[in-house]
Amino acid sequence: MFVQDSSSIVYRQLSTADGKVFSVPEFILRVDEAGFSGWQLRYGEWTDFADQPGADGRAEALQRAVEEMLERVEYRGK
Repeated sequence: MFVQDSSSIVYRQLSTADGKVFSVPEFILRVDEAGFSGWQLRYGEWTDFADQPGADGRAEALQRAVEEMLERVEYRGK
């Protein structure tokens, strides 16, 4: 199995409309539309991770997206 060093992934700071700041990997985008709020992983197939209910719902969804991204990078390489 090919193992990729995940330290090669570039992160950027993203601020939401309410001022919350997230460190977001290069393959993940924030989507805030009428029918969906969450994170979209764009590595291989595009996958949406909807915000979870509660105060940390966006962070939880981002964490799930990052975990999936890291699995894909490990499997496919960067």
